Amino acid sequence: MGDVVAVDEQHYCYGLGRLVLRVIEVGRRERHSDGIWLHLRGIELGAPGGPRQRRVLVRLAALQVRPARRAAEPEIPTPHVPVRPAWSCAGCGQEWPCADRRRRLLIEYAHDRLSLTFYLGLHLAEAAVDLPNLSAERLHARFLGWTRPRQS
Repeated sequence: MGDVVAVDEQHYCYGLGRLVLRVIEVGRRERHSDGIWLHLRGIELGAPGGPRQRRVLVRLAALQVRPARRAAEPEIPTPHVPVRPAWSCAGCGQEWPCADRRRRLLIEYAHDRLSLTFYLGLHLAEAAVDLPNLSAERLHARFLGWTRPRQS
């Protein structure tokens, strides 16, 4: 968590104007006729009254990496989110999930490995459509294989 996403008004519910959100929590996904939507909770950046916590429903395909900052803005790191259809990392360019994202996910889901597996399984299903030339074994290793606790 902690990634910053930018979403245009037509691609999220419960607000007006462009939304810039530092993500605190990723909730469940919902399939609708116009695509997959994702529940997010986070801190809205750039709100007129200052930063505030928000819950929003966002069209998954519309999530964007925040554009480069202006000189007067504080530096916000590029989030380690997937860039589709190649499934590369927006933050470092490696295959997603990259090492940084894996580390963050293991920390975030330390006490709920089942939810982590479910979250990554949904991504695996979407990646299988975008990356038809990758074998099932390779997809499994990339998205799920690293989540198992190491055995001594």
